[in-house]
Amino acid sequence: MLDINILSKLKNISVLLVEDDENTRLAITQSLEFYCKKLVSAKDGLEGFEKYFKDEFDIVVTDINLPNLTGLEMIDEIKKRAPHLCCIIITSYDTSENMLASIELGAYNYLRKPFKIEELQTTIIMATKNLCENKIKFKNIYEYDLSQKVLFKNGEEIFMPKTEAKLFFLLVSNINKVVSYEVIENFVWSDKSMSNEALRMTIKKIRLKTDQNLIENISGIGYRICLD
Repeated sequence: MLDINILSKLKNISVLLVEDDENTRLAITQSLEFYCKKLVSAKDGLEGFEKYFKDEFDIVVTDINLPNLTGLEMIDEIKKRAPHLCCIIITSYDTSENMLASIELGAYNYLRKPFKIEELQTTIIMATKNLCENKIKFKNIYEYDLSQKVLFKNGEEIFMPKTEAKLFFLLVSNINKVVSYEVIENFVWSDKSMSNEALRMTIKKIRLKTDQNLIENISGIGYRICLD
C-alpha cells in the first residue's frame, strides 16, 4: 500500500472509470473512491462517453475491449470535444496495435492487466501532477486553481458564469496551444449551435474581467492563452 501522504495527492482528482468486468471495476473503485475527490464508473464505452460530458473529470481510466464503443473509440470521440483529456489505458490485450493506438490518442500510460493497484494509483498521481500541485500561475498576476476551476487576479477571485468558466478552463487546459473554433463549440456549447457573435461576446466578457491581451485571437483558427 502506498504511503497515506502520497495517496492524499488524489484528494483533488475526479476520476471516470470505464470497465466492463464487474470484479475489476469494483476492485478499482474500492481502491480509489476513499482517496479521490470523486469517482464515477461506467460499464461500456457509450455510457462512459455520456457520463464524461454530464459531469467534470480530471482523468479517464478505461479498458480497451468494451461493449458499444471500445475504450479507444470512446477516447477518440471525447478528445474531439475535449482535447485536454488525460487518460490511462488498462487492458488484458497487450498488442503492439493497441499500444500504438493508445500513444496516438495521447494516453498518459498503458497498464497491462493484472497490475498492482498501487501502480494505478501512482500512475494517476503522475498523470495529474499539475492538478495535484493545484495551481497554474501566468502573466505575473494570474493564478488558476485547477481543482476548483477558479481564476484569481492579484489574489482576488474573478467570477465567471458557466459558459465563460468552461471556455476559460478549456483555454487554460491547453495553455500555449491554439484551441480551434470547432473544439470550442463542441466543448463549451456541447449540443447547441455556437454563433460567432456568441463566442466573441464570451471572449469580450472574459477580457473585460481580466485584460485585453490575456486571450489571443488567431484569425481564422481559434484562441489561446500564453504563459508569458
